[in-house]
Order: sequence, then C-alpha cells, then structure tokens
Amino acid sequence: MEETSYYRFPVGSVLIRKTGDKIEKKGKSGVWEDGSNLAYRFASGDTNLIEISEEEARELFGL
Repeated sequence: MEETSYYRFPVGSVLIRKTGDKIEKKGKSGVWEDGSNLAYRFASGDTNLIEISEEEARELFGL
C-alpha cells in the first residue's frame, strides 16, 4: 500500500494529499477533488508546497 502525504501552501486554505501518482485537493467546498493540475508543482520542486503530518492536516483542515 502506498503512503499518503499531505501538503499545504503558505497562504490559503487548500489541503493537498498525494498517494503515489494520485493528487487530490480539498478547499472551501470541503470535498476532495482531482488535483492532477498540481502535478507540475511536485515535478518542479515547488517550494510553496509545505509537507505536513496527517495529524496537522486533521487539526488545520478537519480531515
């Protein structure tokens, strides 16, 4: 089973989770949506993506 990683941006309230090649985002709607449009951020090493723990994701975003 592949591990899931969680990320956020320095500003805003979007949570991103990545499991293998699958990327999803959760924003104002509170629903997980396809986040494949963010794949370039992972490929480019975007420093605006901040990895957070699952616990922090729960606290900040109410997983």
